[in-house]
Amino acid sequence: MCLSTEVARLENPDIRAAFQSGLDWMERFVMKPHPHLGRKGAVCPFVHPAHEGKRLYFCAIDCREMCFELFLEVMMAVPALFGRIAEQLTTRRDLLSLCIFPINLPVANYYKFVDCAHSILKPIYMVAGLMIGEFHPLSTATGAHSEGIRPLRADVPFFAARSMAVHDKLFIDRASGSVGQRIHELECYLRWTRSSLSLEDIARCTARIDELKHQLIGDEDHADAAV
Repeated sequence: MCLSTEVARLENPDIRAAFQSGLDWMERFVMKPHPHLGRKGAVCPFVHPAHEGKRLYFCAIDCREMCFELFLEVMMAVPALFGRIAEQLTTRRDLLSLCIFPINLPVANYYKFVDCAHSILKPIYMVAGLMIGEFHPLSTATGAHSEGIRPLRADVPFFAARSMAVHDKLFIDRASGSVGQRIHELECYLRWTRSSLSLEDIARCTARIDELKHQLIGDEDHADAAV
């Protein structure tokens, strides 16, 4: 593991190449505005301050001969690692970001080791107060504000974990998720951001959770009646 500002010093050529490719893409795309983003500012406002503030860490997992189950087991340990790093920081813990690069991952496995893994890991990371993003060259995910941008289409595959923030409401409670998943995400969001939310936002979030729970009960009753 190393800081994003120390990538050039790494001795392992495979890890250095993956980290440098990821960093180059971040500097070229993520840290800058985009005409199709749908809002002002950088594609991700977190990355540049984290990089410049020495709060952006990179680590690698060699997936050359790793099975999917073992990969998930390793990724499950990331929230604890994130917590240990955070404990060592005395300032700007809010900027801490950890990027995990699955090096030597065949292109044919991107869908499983990145996209599917993200679907499995996100609910677990959110319990720990973390958001996790998934990036790879074949990503088809569109932006939260515009379908004219592919913000997760990176030059190399990697995951990015950081502490949950108020604006993460954009990335949860989406129509594509199940009702149960959306309730879980909102409950985690409210737990970890409550101190930064206004009373009105807390009330809206609580009301939305109650609404979804009633919807879930209604769907279950409908399913029982159908049987």
